[in-house]
Amino acid sequence: MTARLSTRFKSNGTLLQLTTGNVATVKNSGLLFTTVVDKAWYNAFVNWMITIMMKHKKQSCNFFAQAPIDTLGAATSTYTAGDGSILYTYTGKTRSDLHRFGTLLQAWGWTLTSHQSVNNDTSVFETYQKGNEVYHLYCTADKPDRLRVAYSDHANLPESPEGTTGAFETAVVQLNLPLTAANEYSNGMGYVVRLADGTFLIFDGGYVEQADQIWNTLVKLHGSEDGIVIRAWCLTHAHGDHYGVLDQFSQTYAKRLTLERFIALPVNASDASDPFFNTGLQTTILPRYDGAVLTVPHTGMVFRFCNLTLEILYTADEHLIDGKSDGFDFNSFGTVYRLSGDGDSMLFLGDAMNDVTSRLTAIWGTALESNLVQVSHHGVGNSPVEFYESLHATVLFYPAGHKLYYGPNNDYGQSEAFANNWNRNGAVRKALEESGKYSIYLHDAHAYIRTWGSQDPAAQEFQATT
Repeated sequence: MTARLSTRFKSNGTLLQLTTGNVATVKNSGLLFTTVVDKAWYNAFVNWMITIMMKHKKQSCNFFAQAPIDTLGAATSTYTAGDGSILYTYTGKTRSDLHRFGTLLQAWGWTLTSHQSVNNDTSVFETYQKGNEVYHLYCTADKPDRLRVAYSDHANLPESPEGTTGAFETAVVQLNLPLTAANEYSNGMGYVVRLADGTFLIFDGGYVEQADQIWNTLVKLHGSEDGIVIRAWCLTHAHGDHYGVLDQFSQTYAKRLTLERFIALPVNASDASDPFFNTGLQTTILPRYDGAVLTVPHTGMVFRFCNLTLEILYTADEHLIDGKSDGFDFNSFGTVYRLSGDGDSMLFLGDAMNDVTSRLTAIWGTALESNLVQVSHHGVGNSPVEFYESLHATVLFYPAGHKLYYGPNNDYGQSEAFANNWNRNGAVRKALEESGKYSIYLHDAHAYIRTWGSQDPAAQEFQATT
């Protein structure tokens, strides 16, 4: 069944109501006029009225519809994520259409909550909110003739912080993930960020063995077991070495702290080689935290947490809406984050492969540059040296241990590969280290802490309370 569209326009005492497949009714000074309209006529009328509204902003108008998205016409393609949010593509529509639709949303009472324009204004992102409904619009530099529109009626976006300062020194900790029987590749990934108000952001977390370490890290950085608040637990993708800690941690510590939200994009169930984000995260883990919500991000969204800004640089739906490529790798179906502010920035690449890192460069251009970088896929991905050099970083955090990084013979795996790590970017690790440009930190021997905004790139060994 085709959904019926309805639009009303009121100006100077005249009320016009259109309903597709039914009748149009005009009332003015007691007179009533009706006519049958179809969807093509409806869309033409709505677009005409948008033009009038944009040209005559001072005129008293009240113009609204059941579904603003319908004013864009038929979508070229859609992608429904695992939470039910929908990403639409409109081929042939450009940045001017984006601004046009944004103007319409504001006229209908939607609030513009974030805007950013980068890469010489060729990539534009805008988020509009009304209650818990969200429209997120964007056009990217590498696909200028495609307008993307993400819609959700349960967005759970973070509210703007009440304060942006505090008594705590902002810092980032790379967790210690030693080589164990369970972690035979010394991979995994976990980062804890303390904000200026003493609250926290967490990125992934690692294996089940890291549950106590995360708690102890939070306690030491907070100075007490009481009053710990995690503003957001940010997840890159559904692989066990990144989310494996969540079940044990939530069972043990959920009632001893406050978690406000998880940030994660569950892909459509048909695309989920690991269904954890679609099932366990939403049905088991989330309910253990009183009042916590799931925030589903989309490419180009921006959130603010105390003194730092969290940018969503890439999400899986941006890839999947155009279809899976041959030989697709689920590692690339993750969310790429960047945290910035107070004189520093850190890029969290998760396990993104070269298909994603090349698109990051195309979309963001020089705006991608970041001082601190979590190297993608434990340093055994396939992104080239040129990608990392283009970021102009001074610190590289490798979510990897020495055996995975160097190989059994300390030659980056060239003579005797461990997990095929020479063919998987051994030469890139070697080139980056031998360049002398970077402070490099592996995670198997120690956890490391770095003061945010420090002019000294060095991080220090960190021992959590035991």
